[in-house]
Amino acid sequence: MADPTLEKIVQDAASLPPEQQQLLIQMLVARLSRPPAKKSIEQIATEQGKGPLIFSEIRELGSFFPEDESIDDLVGTVRSLRQDKSARKLD
Repeated sequence: MADPTLEKIVQDAASLPPEQQQLLIQMLVARLSRPPAKKSIEQIATEQGKGPLIFSEIRELGSFFPEDESIDDLVGTVRSLRQDKSARKLD
């Protein structure tokens, strides 16, 4: 069955007796004034195809970084590379 068009719905509503039209209006106002249902973080994650975090997988992503170096050394290196103008030449 095809979805009814707005015009068809309005036409059908106009053919109702006045008491039923008033009831329909009250129902629509009540429905439209309700805030939408809030989704849980789990529902949003599922909709986006995400699952629970697996620590071993996250740890594996960082396995390229040497364990004997501090993150401060990495940040310092990145900052100095960004400031090095010679590394930006494309010729």
